[in-house]
Amino acid sequence: MKLHQLKYLVAIVENNFNITTAAEKIYTSQPGISKQLRLLEDELDLKIFERSGKQLVGLTALGEDVVKHARRALQEVENIKRISQDKNKVESGSFSLSTTQTQAKYVLPEVFKRFHARYPNLQIDIQHGSAEQMSDQLDKKQIDFAIASDNTQLSPDIVKIPCYHWDRVIIFPQDHPLGDLTKPTLEDLAKYPIITYKEPAVGDSSLVRSMKAKGLKPNIVFTARDADVIKTYVRNGMGIGIVASMAFNHKSDPDLIGYSAKSILPRCTTWIAFNKNLLLRRYMYCFIELFAPHITKDWLEAYINRDVSFDTQHSHQGDGKALPMH
Repeated sequence: MKLHQLKYLVAIVENNFNITTAAEKIYTSQPGISKQLRLLEDELDLKIFERSGKQLVGLTALGEDVVKHARRALQEVENIKRISQDKNKVESGSFSLSTTQTQAKYVLPEVFKRFHARYPNLQIDIQHGSAEQMSDQLDKKQIDFAIASDNTQLSPDIVKIPCYHWDRVIIFPQDHPLGDLTKPTLEDLAKYPIITYKEPAVGDSSLVRSMKAKGLKPNIVFTARDADVIKTYVRNGMGIGIVASMAFNHKSDPDLIGYSAKSILPRCTTWIAFNKNLLLRRYMYCFIELFAPHITKDWLEAYINRDVSFDTQHSHQGDGKALPMH
């Protein structure tokens, strides 16, 4: 068994069992991959893939286990390289992160400004996606970190660390009737069409749950993952908007009124996540501390090793410190 055979195996799975596409992605030939795949199956004396004629259509039950261990083996090889790179202070390469539009535009610019000044030779790749897509990328080790703010359940291999809280803001045009109120209630919001973030893939959003608790049904007419898109449609008169507080600024959005929703909607929590099988490089610890200064390297290592915990009910770290507000 050879490492390049395991690499080919994982590439095939990650490219929907299309050998030609997998070969293109890893810069080799389709016949070469096919040959190595046959050699691997012969050596192991088991069937890894389900086939329909000559076409691969899925994994056998044993194949699932083989791929799982192949991924771990390849990751350990990468971890050994990372140990060497850190020891020799190699600070070049790539840093990848998947996050939401709100985080990318309104939170991360200052963080990455300082991070890039510290590590100018790192190529930074920021991707946008849903929480489900981020979870898949983390599982496949296609990204270093994911940053999001929903309650998506991640796989056991993913370390998910709450970083800070934030409130939401109700936004509407200057001439909207809500502007006559001092403190809008959920009952007031229920009277108008609502434009807000896309609903989670599973379960109701906290907005919907809060409305239901009062016997109300929100009239959500438009959803988006992009706060700027929400503001655009609010300006076009489609309804009132509900966005993250960091996405609204009186100076940059002078045509809109923003009321804090902290008294009527629960606070949201932004988290950072990474695959626990990924050996964190020195610059990765640096990024986490820049993004969430209260999370130190020592605390993080203790958290990964389960020596400290996080109180999700009261949003406290194991040392008793409460999460900061953004």
